[in-house]
Amino acid sequence: MYQIVLVDDDRLVTTFLEKMIPWEQYGFEVKAAFSDSVEAYEYLQSNSYDVLMTDIGMPRMNGIELITKIKEEKASSCNIIISCHGEFEYAQQALKLKTFDYILKETMNEEDIIDMLQRLKSHLDQQKQELTSKNKIRKYLSENHLVLKSTFFKRVMRESTNRSSDWRVEAEEQLGLSFPFDHYVVIHCNIDQHQMVADRFQDETLLKDCIANIMEEALADRQEGVHLIYWNRSFFILYPLMERTSQATIKHALKEMQAKLQNCLQSTMTCTIHPVIEPRGELERMKELLHHQDQRFHYEYGSIEEFQVKTYQKGSVFKSYTADVEQVKTAILNKDPNKLDNWFAEQFQTERINQHSPEALKDWATMLTLDLKVSLNALHHFDRSSAFSVKSDRIQDTENVQDLETLMKDIFHSYMEQVYQMESASQNEDIAKAKRYIYSNLDKKISLKEISTHLHLNSSYFSRLFKQETGQTFIEYVTTLKMEKAMGLLDNSTKTVEQISYDLAFDSKSYFIRTFKKYVGVSPKAYKYKKDDVCS
Repeated sequence: MYQIVLVDDDRLVTTFLEKMIPWEQYGFEVKAAFSDSVEAYEYLQSNSYDVLMTDIGMPRMNGIELITKIKEEKASSCNIIISCHGEFEYAQQALKLKTFDYILKETMNEEDIIDMLQRLKSHLDQQKQELTSKNKIRKYLSENHLVLKSTFFKRVMRESTNRSSDWRVEAEEQLGLSFPFDHYVVIHCNIDQHQMVADRFQDETLLKDCIANIMEEALADRQEGVHLIYWNRSFFILYPLMERTSQATIKHALKEMQAKLQNCLQSTMTCTIHPVIEPRGELERMKELLHHQDQRFHYEYGSIEEFQVKTYQKGSVFKSYTADVEQVKTAILNKDPNKLDNWFAEQFQTERINQHSPEALKDWATMLTLDLKVSLNALHHFDRSSAFSVKSDRIQDTENVQDLETLMKDIFHSYMEQVYQMESASQNEDIAKAKRYIYSNLDKKISLKEISTHLHLNSSYFSRLFKQETGQTFIEYVTTLKMEKAMGLLDNSTKTVEQISYDLAFDSKSYFIRTFKKYVGVSPKAYKYKKDDVCS
């Protein structure tokens, strides 16, 4: 039912309308009737209704004045004028106010009013349907604005090289987005350790919306007209550039946004500002930031960086790879966390200066991690079903050098812990000490008598104990370690067979070759060439 309010200083008119017209039959009900226009105005201000039917000529406030005042406050109300024949000039004013209709009192009858109500009902139904559709559209746009903006910008960026139309006009028409400024600063923002934050939320969509709400609220407090665009687990900010806007102003706004994210989500965000400002060149700057987003790998978490194209270190990160493997392996087998942490500190401090490409650095870390795993497995220091090997898969997903260093430390300390557990569980302390001594002295000739003296044990007793604990004789165990190291040197160094035999304290090159062939099945030279063929 649509609600109607009647106003006429002639009480007979309102009584006639109330009693003689079957309002409900045509979808209406009379909510109130007034003979005083001022009282009617006070009522209309504070009560809801759909239609106002009012006389024009009334004391204190005429109908035109009443409609004018009400339209200022309730532009959506529908108005009908009841007029006398001699008040045509008022009727003209009523038409200017876009009233639905006006009725002459002297010819007013039930049939004419019912006809008017039927037309009015159709008009109001259509308005209601249009309003419902608009509300649905507004609701849909509001609930899906991040996804819709993301889809829109991905499309226009994809089509930007062949575009003849202005994407800003399309954004206004399709999404109701306004871009009134000629210049916008483009900023690319990434949530640091995104996967860890997402795991904490357990809902990617909820996380995205939560981050967007925090960012929009923080930025709106600093500057109107900011646009936020979601882009594959990151965000673009288009920040209006005006006379009072400086780089310092923008950075201060970003710091406030980062602080709110830290307080609300306990997470940090790294922001990259594109320094080039060209009128209507936002799409190209967004493309450039995306094309070089791997540079974020060398940014610190929570930093605000000014974008510039980097030239990565051309020298190979594998230059000292063999030495790295040996140094880390020795620290792990000797269960020396300080030596391991010192290696990390030195290695990554050098990397922060050199800055190799993220791809090369991740490949180096992956190979180092897996080579250590294989080597330690071969030395029977690991349970082969260990879950620690799974962690190496995460290396390729690390977001920056800081993240890579933390992950590798975690993996290598886990290796060290497992070495400790395996040695404690499977053998006595003397055998553990013997193994560490052997590994640390592979560049020397190691005799049974020498190591027995080192452990203050009888040689015969130590030989039986070693065989019982390891399943190998002392000589077999030493040979195994030396051959494992030889294969590592052949795989990862340019040393000759003669140099390797010397490094492993063999009496002659020929003796080393015979021992290697017996252990591996092929000669050192054949092993190296076969390895090279596989790699090529």
